[in-house]
Amino acid sequence: MAREFRLPELAESVVEGEIVRWLVAEGETVALDQPVAEVLTDKATVELPSPYAGVLLKQLAAEGDVVQVHAPIALFADAAAAAAPPAPPAPPAPAAAPERPAGAPPADDGESLSLFKPAADKGDQELPRLRRPGARAGAGAATAEAAPRAAAMPTPGARGPYGRVVAVPAARRLARELGVDVAAVVGSGPHGRVRVDDVRDHAAGPAPAAAQGGLPPVPPYRTPAGYEAREERVPLRGLRRLISNQMVASHLHTVRALHVDEADVTALVALRDKLKPRAAARGVRLSYLPFVMKAVAAALAEYPALNSSLDEATNEIVRKSYYNLGMAVATEAGLVVPVVRDVDVRTIAELAADVNRLADAAKAGRLAPDDMKGGTFSITNIGSLGGLFSFPIINVPEAAILGVHSIKKRPVVLPDDSIAARQMLYLSLSFDHRLVDGAEGAMFTSRVIDLLENPEAMLLDL
Repeated sequence: MAREFRLPELAESVVEGEIVRWLVAEGETVALDQPVAEVLTDKATVELPSPYAGVLLKQLAAEGDVVQVHAPIALFADAAAAAAPPAPPAPPAPAAAPERPAGAPPADDGESLSLFKPAADKGDQELPRLRRPGARAGAGAATAEAAPRAAAMPTPGARGPYGRVVAVPAARRLARELGVDVAAVVGSGPHGRVRVDDVRDHAAGPAPAAAQGGLPPVPPYRTPAGYEAREERVPLRGLRRLISNQMVASHLHTVRALHVDEADVTALVALRDKLKPRAAARGVRLSYLPFVMKAVAAALAEYPALNSSLDEATNEIVRKSYYNLGMAVATEAGLVVPVVRDVDVRTIAELAADVNRLADAAKAGRLAPDDMKGGTFSITNIGSLGGLFSFPIINVPEAAILGVHSIKKRPVVLPDDSIAARQMLYLSLSFDHRLVDGAEGAMFTSRVIDLLENPEAMLLDL
């Protein structure tokens, strides 16, 4: 008898995963807990262990497919029973429908009309749908219906806390079948959730200009004539797809503002040089990032708006009294943001060890899902890449991100009007202006600068 292997819940808030690579071919014998596939989620790439000992009969999802959590991805059988193909399960007999008075509307039993249950593979069978007032009844719908429908159209682009479009599973499946980008569909459900009818309406034709807020559609890309052989097309998959979704979510769901300042870190440079041998004796590589993290955590405690998130579903600001700092790491596959936890209660040496561990794991592709979640504020250290300053992209649902740039000697006018070469550092704070006022962002940055210019206070427990 064949047994289904369903995509498990890999981490909190993860509702889908992309099959990156099958590690076991169809017909191969596998042991219990043997890795059978690599799956990429919004958090990290993980290996799925086999829940059965036996033979992998069939892969139900191909490499590159995006699969919903709890959806079947493979069929297994005991080794002894693998020689005979499994018989398909007999479909259940339909229950007799109760008699209803003539002309009465169909009964809603809460299950047959539900759009939130997992969608079964029924080929071209009509999906369950709920008709909404003013919804399009067909291509020849009366023009009189268009005005109330456009007036009631909800805001497009509703997304969850990690940038993923909020949609019911049946709508996602229909969008894939019709070749529709679900991120472009206007959702009419609660909090902008995309429903089946929304996908159908989107596929039927462009919405009226009023429904799109007057925005023109995105023009399709077209290869210039004569250059077809000099282009390469690569599917937007894997980590690059996740980065793309996160960047779009940040652009659409934050009101970004930028504040730039500079710090004289001459004292910090001298102190790090002095402490590097002591850290090396403990087997720790000491960079500037742990010092920046300690300064940021202390400043966040004084300016909590920068350590907050906006829960748009409940219209509440969530302010956090814990300080988990994401650090952007550039890898060959793309940018990832592992999280260093509880920065405020850890020493510089402890932070340095964790920074090194996470950076090494990120570059080797060995980050665990827990390494990628729970961040409250992010730091991107782009000093090694050059440039004076930047406009970092906020890592939603966080409220702000700090860009740390190169430490360079520059001439500075001192309080006594003398000019000296000092070690200077540009800092770029990008913040969501819905949650953080400009003055608060400036004061936060000034506090970080004060701590970096006078670093002794951060070293009491080193």
